[in-house]
Amino acid sequence: MAQLASSDETELYGAVSNALWMQRELLETLLYRLAAEQLILTSGTTRWLAKADADLRHAVDELRRGEVARAMHVESLAATLGLDGDPALSDLVALAPDVWADILADHRSALQELAFEVQRVADENGRLLQAGAKAVRETLAGIGPAVHRYDASGSAVRGNPRAMLLDEQV
Repeated sequence: MAQLASSDETELYGAVSNALWMQRELLETLLYRLAAEQLILTSGTTRWLAKADADLRHAVDELRRGEVARAMHVESLAATLGLDGDPALSDLVALAPDVWADILADHRSALQELAFEVQRVADENGRLLQAGAKAVRETLAGIGPAVHRYDASGSAVRGNPRAMLLDEQV
């Protein structure tokens, strides 16, 4: 690990750290919105489900924009350090001066924990959504026989179909 960084490197490490803080905040927001969606799903108040979904989509879009900013800062730092491409955060930790190594390692650990938590809640929400969809299908199937025909006034006639005469010339 290097002991000292130039002022340019220090500025670049700072920019990467700031971008990682932003990603952490965006992941926290995503986790909050997933938790809100979960509360809506478990309460059975589906009125707000579309709003929760829109909020989630917005949070994911913000996270993507944050990822672009992070990638740009990491690319600048990597070029200064003589690295190719988009190095992993663990690669930057290994090359960073002591103070920056600790900061980047903390970001890495926090981001991993948040990502696992987001994945866990998202998986649970998916399970709840599937269970809800199954319940809706079962409810619709139990409502009764489907409409098979209409009477002379145009009203639906429900019930089991029976033999009918059909005027094919109409």
